[in-house]
Amino acid sequence: MATKDPKLSKKGSPFSTTTTTNPTPPKTKKTNYIRAGVAILAITVALTQNFFRSAATDLGLFLGDIQPFNTAGCEVVPGGLEACEDIHLHRESGLAFMACGNAEARKDWFPPMARLNASADDIAFQDKFVIYNVATEKYAEMELAGLPEGTDRVFHGIGVHERSPTELTIFLVNHRRGGSVIEVLEYTIGDKVVQYKETIRHELIRTPNDILATGPRSFYVSNDHKYKSGVNRELEEVLRRPLGNVIYYSPESTFVAYSNVVSANGITSNKDQSLIYLSACHGAGVHILRANPDHTLIEEEFLKLDFYNDNPSYEPETDSVFMTGHVKPLILTMGLKKKGIQLNGPSKIVKISKDVLNGGHRVETVLEDDGGLISTGTVSAVDRKRGVMLVGTAFSNRGVVRCPIPQGA
Repeated sequence: MATKDPKLSKKGSPFSTTTTTNPTPPKTKKTNYIRAGVAILAITVALTQNFFRSAATDLGLFLGDIQPFNTAGCEVVPGGLEACEDIHLHRESGLAFMACGNAEARKDWFPPMARLNASADDIAFQDKFVIYNVATEKYAEMELAGLPEGTDRVFHGIGVHERSPTELTIFLVNHRRGGSVIEVLEYTIGDKVVQYKETIRHELIRTPNDILATGPRSFYVSNDHKYKSGVNRELEEVLRRPLGNVIYYSPESTFVAYSNVVSANGITSNKDQSLIYLSACHGAGVHILRANPDHTLIEEEFLKLDFYNDNPSYEPETDSVFMTGHVKPLILTMGLKKKGIQLNGPSKIVKISKDVLNGGHRVETVLEDDGGLISTGTVSAVDRKRGVMLVGTAFSNRGVVRCPIPQGA
């Protein structure tokens, strides 16, 4: 019987195999990429749905017919005023300063809406600066003494600085064909003419919309877009890109005071200018900003609204802001492409006031119209002393509507 060689034992046999347990193979890169792609797609869909839902709401796509609310007693100011886009009320005198144009001509030339037909009829460049007396219900088209003859006049936002109770500096956005500028005017209450002083141009003031005066030669001005025209302009609006800003201007220093606004539009402040209210038109909201000593601005609150808000107007007696704008802005944008047809764009006015109980601000609707009376409303100025609200319009031949102060306002 052969003897078993210990070298050939099972344990030490060169032919034996040892079974080992390998770790689970890691997930393949392909699987990781698929999962990441699915996650990205899900996030994109969610964000896209939220974007379109918000945009559809702001554009009024979910609304039915707008019914007039609190318009009893409202009447068109007689005399043929048209397209009075901005109104600034001097409360002591009861005088309202207005920038008025021609409603039909606005469809050819109005850079804030990318209407840029520079060969339009002359009437498109002959706007009027109007002073309306709330007490007497009369208005006058003011001569701008000293303004060079032949200067384009396409007026927009107004800012007023009171050098004294009767002496005013008026800043006026003017969309000349050669580029938008700020016209500086001076006026003494009771005078028959307004005196032109100078024109301000600056590379940072690209697409000016509205002005908040801070001194005899200083102001904040909103730029509603980064791009003036073309595909980039279209994308800026459709995608609601936050490319608008606010510029602080003075002869000593000019700079961007606040940025990242979705179409920076109207601008106003409270009485001491510690709080500034800035309309983000295409963002359907208002930035409430705190002014720093160096004139930069920081956001304290953002109020989301449900319409395309245009110009805010401060009313000191109640420490409130009245915001006016477009309930169905698509009617406005599509109507500008139709020559010879009167626009009937539904309008809305809300009152923004401090919420004493809960902090922040509250928003209350004080007036709405279906466009039959107040069409394409852009601004409302409240004269509490005389019990009047004036409503301006951008693209209506019913240029100014005079209302009793609405109930609840």
